[in-house]
Amino acid sequence: MPGTVITVAAGRSGSWLWTAVQDEGPGILADDQTRVFDCFWRARGNGGHRDRHAGLGLAIVRQIVESHGGQVRLFSKVGEGSTFVLWLPAPGAEHTNGGPPEEQPAV
Repeated sequence: MPGTVITVAAGRSGSWLWTAVQDEGPGILADDQTRVFDCFWRARGNGGHRDRHAGLGLAIVRQIVESHGGQVRLFSKVGEGSTFVLWLPAPGAEHTNGGPPEEQPAV
């Protein structure tokens, strides 16, 4: 959304590295949150029309992150914005817990 603040942050939590991108946009409807990573899926804009993009960006991001043993998570509330968190295993770290933390890191 034009004119909104975008915050990018990074950190480490145990054996995982994370990068987060947070916006102050309109947020993503709960029903749409499970679909945002699907190829060719596009959200409806404010006017009810589909956004004008290919619907591939987040699918490509997920594929790249997962190919490196990581995960992508979305935290979003309508009217408050969205945060996308990319979790990647830290080089040389042992992963005994099976996956990155479930909670949203402080951005």
